[in-house]
Amino acid sequence: MTMSRFPEWFDFSALACWMGLALMRVLLLRARGVSVFVVDRQRTGWQMLADTVLFACLLAFAYEIIAYAWQLRFHIGPSVLDRSVVEGPASQALGAVIVTGAVTLYALALRDLGASWRLGFDRNAPGPLVTGGVYRWTRHPIYVAFDLWFMGTFLLMGRLAFLVLVLVCVPLLHAIMDREERFLTGLYGDAYRDYSRRVGRYFFRQRHE
Repeated sequence: MTMSRFPEWFDFSALACWMGLALMRVLLLRARGVSVFVVDRQRTGWQMLADTVLFACLLAFAYEIIAYAWQLRFHIGPSVLDRSVVEGPASQALGAVIVTGAVTLYALALRDLGASWRLGFDRNAPGPLVTGGVYRWTRHPIYVAFDLWFMGTFLLMGRLAFLVLVLVCVPLLHAIMDREERFLTGLYGDAYRDYSRRVGRYFFRQRHE
């Protein structure tokens, strides 16, 4: 690997770590009889559309990382998205630091969430409310990790395609945070309201929401 290919292979390695962590957690929970994949049948049509768009963007994000690392000819979207809009060792170094932080935060969040981790809103067996570990600093460390990964990847790779994905995915994740907080408030009541007063949605404490 040459230094000129460092951004592509670094981000590909981060993707491999991310997927490996998720797979290990799924297998561990399945071995304990916990169903990880949950379909929320109480979503509105707009929520299902937003979830579908976000899922498609995540697939596109992962594919583009693989495509640039392995120098595949096919890329999603018009060729203009291949344009470099940010470049240079400073932005690449900052991007690598942010991506590393994102993967680390994701790993810590999976560890602290334990058996409560789900892909979807589990209304039947949601598990206990988790407020320890990294959840003492942010109410949504996994979503924050995704945000950091998107932004770090854009700085690392510098391609317009990744900037577009940042601009689409970050607002959609914010909307999911809102939806999840309403769900958790209904589920845990005052315990979650008190937690929300003490811990910010992102990395800072929010006094008014």
